[in-house]
Amino acid sequence: MRKSIYTLLLLAFCVSLQFTAQAQSEPNYYVVIGVFAKLDNAVRLTNRANQQGFNAQYAINARQKWNYVYLLQTTEKRKAWAFAIRLRAESEYKDAWVFTGQLGEGQSVVEEKPVEEPVEKPVEPVLIEPVEKDTIAVEEPPVVVPPVVEEKPVVKKPAGKPFLFKLESKDGSSPVVGEIHVQESTNATRYQAFKANEIVYIEAPQNSRGNYVIVTQAAGFQPVSLILSYAEPSPETGPEGEAIIPIELGRVKRGDYIDFTNVRFFRNSSILDPAAQNELDGLVDLMKESPGYKIRVHGHCNGTNDKEGSILGTSTNFFALDPSKNKIGKFSAKELTTERAATVKAYLISQGIEASRIDIKGEGGKIPLYPSGGTLAQYNDRVEIEITKR
Repeated sequence: MRKSIYTLLLLAFCVSLQFTAQAQSEPNYYVVIGVFAKLDNAVRLTNRANQQGFNAQYAINARQKWNYVYLLQTTEKRKAWAFAIRLRAESEYKDAWVFTGQLGEGQSVVEEKPVEEPVEKPVEPVLIEPVEKDTIAVEEPPVVVPPVVEEKPVVKKPAGKPFLFKLESKDGSSPVVGEIHVQESTNATRYQAFKANEIVYIEAPQNSRGNYVIVTQAAGFQPVSLILSYAEPSPETGPEGEAIIPIELGRVKRGDYIDFTNVRFFRNSSILDPAAQNELDGLVDLMKESPGYKIRVHGHCNGTNDKEGSILGTSTNFFALDPSKNKIGKFSAKELTTERAATVKAYLISQGIEASRIDIKGEGGKIPLYPSGGTLAQYNDRVEIEITKR
């Protein structure tokens, strides 16, 4: 009898461990509406969102030391994206996005401790009773073992000067998640990309002027271009000697549109990049929950010239190239962008959305976000979702 009880307890313990391991391995998804360096700003946005009827909370990202304000935490990725897309469509939080990971002080990143070298204990001197002689015994001084001094590894800094490009929104929601593109001139064909709001190291420019052209890239915000003097970049410096460059951004005004940041395509094609699926699935869920919604998908491309590329053809794989089924040829900008909108519509229909609720329009390359010959021209290849009825 006692053996049976022990067996049952052991089984229960094993099951408990299994569930605990599964729970720890499940990722968390947070629908974030703001990220702030100052706690007061995070508290202010949290209170504002709660007054609007949301269940807003804030928590710190232990790795980045930023305070994240979020409206939903879930282990279901699709549920998170659906809620984010609904926020973009129906609320003032047009830049809501999904953070995957862990937030909170108790979720700090576990750092591996270095293996400590065993330190030899000092040898205790052995005292020997002196033998009595006619002469006076001379005491030997104790052996002193010097302490072991651990040498700290020398951290080598990257080449160049440290910079922190601080992106801020003009409406007060700071910081803005985005990138900084650094190039030698406005006509340069190459650039270096760095994350905003964190310290980066940049080497000196090769041009005789000693300047860089800085261009911002942030979803939902108009790009800003400025000239950076490498020798005298900013009067403000941070604790690590980094030059702090504050840049204010204005929001892109597109009317009643849902801004999609990840719906992109393979080059000169109408086949979707795999990273587009999360946002499109969020749109699917939004339209299923709101049957009164009707939309128009606007397709765009970079430039107005004809493109040698591929369109979906007879393939039903929306997120991968399939040369045996894709139609390959030369297409006008209007044709290519119409096919891009058609691919998005076909995917939505495959997920159960009625075709009558979706219109499409190919815009060609006549509505670029950036100059067609610039370093940001790739972002002109996109789709926009217009809400035509609610």
